[in-house]
Amino acid sequence: MRPKLVLTASAAAFGIFGVGWLTAPGAFYRYWAIVPDPDLYMGRRYGAFMLGLMVISWLARSVVDSQARQAILVGSLVCWVLTDALSLYGALALRLNAWWPFVVELALVLGFAWVLFIRPERGVGAQEGAA
Repeated sequence: MRPKLVLTASAAAFGIFGVGWLTAPGAFYRYWAIVPDPDLYMGRRYGAFMLGLMVISWLARSVVDSQARQAILVGSLVCWVLTDALSLYGALALRLNAWWPFVVELALVLGFAWVLFIRPERGVGAQEGAA
């Protein structure tokens, strides 16, 4: 598995959730059984934030291995680990409809862990140092 694949999948997930929260927050509030604020403001805010993360993930897909891409990969892993933990909590403790998001997020967590810790690419600096 390559970073490009994981970042593409992450961008797709951010995009789907982001567009949903931005354009149809009421449906997402109902799905998650959340009492919405009167103007659906926080859902739209959340959607806008996720679309920004989508753009970061998408643009980082083709970046050569660097400290900047490594930072994006680590930040994405942290984001998906925390989100996945909350989805699991929501499914188990709060009995929310959170199992399918949990599965999607878990797949992303495993993908990012793979490219960061199990099969990391050799960095540009490491390749130059070996030459």
